[in-house]
Amino acid sequence: MTVCVDPMEINFDEELNEEQLFAVKHIEGPMLVLAGAGSGKTRTVTYRISYLLSLGVPESQILGLTFTNKAAEEMKDRVTKLTKRHVWISTFHRLGVRILRESIDLLGLSKHFSIYDEEDSDKVLKSCLKDLGLEDKRYDSKAFKSAISREKNNMSSYETIDPSGDKDLLDHLSKVWKLYDERLRSFNAVDFDDLIYLPVKLFMENAAILERYQERFQFLLVDEYQDTNNAQYQLIKLLAERHKNIFVVGDPDQAIYSWRGATMRHILSFEEDFPGAKVVRIEENYRSYETILEAANALILQNSHRYDKRLKGVRGKGEPIQLFTADHEREEASFVADMLKKLHRSEDKSYGEMAVFYRTNFQSRALEDEFLSRAIPYTIVGGLSFYQRREIKDLIAYLKMAASDHDFIAFSRTINLPKRGIGQATLDKLKSFAELNQVSILESCHRALQGEDSSLKLSPKQISGIREYLDFILKLRETAKTRSMEDLVGAAIHEGRYLEHLREERETYDDRKENLDALLGKAIEWDEMHEAGTLEHFLEELTLKSSLDETSSEEEKVKLMTLHNSKGLEFSHVFIIGLEEDLLPHANSRESDDELEEERRLLYVGMTRAKDTLYLTHALYRYLFGSLRTQRASRFIREIPKMYLTRGGASYSYERTNQVEEIEEAYLEDLKPGDSVFHKDFGVGIVQESYESTLGLTYKVLFAKENRPKSLVAKYAKLKKL
Repeated sequence: MTVCVDPMEINFDEELNEEQLFAVKHIEGPMLVLAGAGSGKTRTVTYRISYLLSLGVPESQILGLTFTNKAAEEMKDRVTKLTKRHVWISTFHRLGVRILRESIDLLGLSKHFSIYDEEDSDKVLKSCLKDLGLEDKRYDSKAFKSAISREKNNMSSYETIDPSGDKDLLDHLSKVWKLYDERLRSFNAVDFDDLIYLPVKLFMENAAILERYQERFQFLLVDEYQDTNNAQYQLIKLLAERHKNIFVVGDPDQAIYSWRGATMRHILSFEEDFPGAKVVRIEENYRSYETILEAANALILQNSHRYDKRLKGVRGKGEPIQLFTADHEREEASFVADMLKKLHRSEDKSYGEMAVFYRTNFQSRALEDEFLSRAIPYTIVGGLSFYQRREIKDLIAYLKMAASDHDFIAFSRTINLPKRGIGQATLDKLKSFAELNQVSILESCHRALQGEDSSLKLSPKQISGIREYLDFILKLRETAKTRSMEDLVGAAIHEGRYLEHLREERETYDDRKENLDALLGKAIEWDEMHEAGTLEHFLEELTLKSSLDETSSEEEKVKLMTLHNSKGLEFSHVFIIGLEEDLLPHANSRESDDELEEERRLLYVGMTRAKDTLYLTHALYRYLFGSLRTQRASRFIREIPKMYLTRGGASYSYERTNQVEEIEEAYLEDLKPGDSVFHKDFGVGIVQESYESTLGLTYKVLFAKENRPKSLVAKYAKLKKL
């Protein structure tokens, strides 16, 4: 390749370390970059793109792929700042949308398809189970959805399903998947798995289309390669097959997503898949102090399925990791709150630079109770996304109807917002008429108004409601054609009586209206950034957003999140709670060495998020699986050398005076008159009073099925607060 004059005047030799520079200056042929946590992975990828541009590679021939919108935007911004050029850097799903918008007609769908998120696709699947007579407790929709997702990720079809697995499920999976697929197509919709599955299918069945994309993207860069599932791997391999200029960055020690189909086999077999591949290790960590890194290194060395790699700190030794042993989870939460307050008040640290990680979501309850009582500001990361809030989903559904005649899920969501008298039976008949006559759901409405559907007798209220709805959708469509996105979203909020619907719930109206105003703000931003943006593209932007894209370390609140959600983030002060057997490692990993290794990687990921201080905690007693249990400290604690730890809290050898009953009683002392509770024999009841009896703390509870209150001793009753 002919070297051109560098138009950007970047001094690559000075701005990169030796390993990064080697990776950046590798031009043609496959390369695997093993980049440890905090080693400047994003910097390496962005500088390689800049280096390619400096050599005269056209920006249109470069494609960068990553997993989150946040990572893609960060990478894009860095490249633009370095080069003043715009390179296509995208998530896998956005790339899939782009390919399908151009060529999905070859698979028999319209290019104006809707994208169904988890909630929307689940509604479709449940309707399929109902129509097939499988809507009972034996056939959980989530199990079918998970099985279909797994098969799509493995590039199977309903004719070639993997025969291993739950036989009862497999007996029905093919027909469920077939109907689910047909129904999606009749709504002109795809689900999230289709955004990878269908492009790969398209490439496999159309050599000319594949060749066009191979020529378009001659230099491929993939971030977080260890997180690819089989469909993503196939997509990458097909795109890179012709020119083989594939540059992947990843870390097998951070492979923690096998539960959603990712396999670290792809990164471990990269040299076999791409003969002649160069491998470089980037091990200098610029994030964490050495003590944290050495402890993490010692932990991950216990795993066998990995490349040999060791993080090396450049910031100095730092403080020992604090290991705290609590009596129970309330004391654990109290310790975390104490430390957060101390860091904030005594050391003037920002709450926004502090985070607490846990293995499963239920562990946040005790923390939230403690933080609320002590006025510690917090936010839960990965909880309900802004884009999953009811009012936002409602407005997006209205916008989808402005873009598509066929989107039945959006139609069924909006037709009664506000109420228009269209019940489920009428909806079912409108849908059946559309399917039978192969017309859209809106055309079905038009024909129903004209009396063409003899099975559908509409009341005057229904006729008026459907007419009003169709007129409103038509108005939105006209606005979409000629006006800004701000005008369109504003019309959807203010001109369709939707606010009238929200006002029916007075206590939540103000919050929901604020969220709608925020969506309007998003539309204004969109207009500023996309002069020629279409409604279709705006909907893609909204649909492909996730709650993790909304995470900001600048917000002055402590971040609470699962260890899985911590990946890719960093904080000055990190707490990891619940280091106990059956929690971390999780009980589900008992029977599998591979799953145990993934649990170890999960802790490794959490530890390497910490920049300055790291706290690990475990409890001797915890409510788990419905009862108070004695907990054993996690084996992972023993795998961290003592020289890196300082201990505090209850002693392991201390002869305890607190009995399980006393601890159990402590959990129930906060029950007060008026609280709703559940008892395994008596059901739901209301606490009327509490008092001390000869047997200890006692509650008088009136149960729904009883005429008179019952007196129950707290330590035996195991009442559950609702």
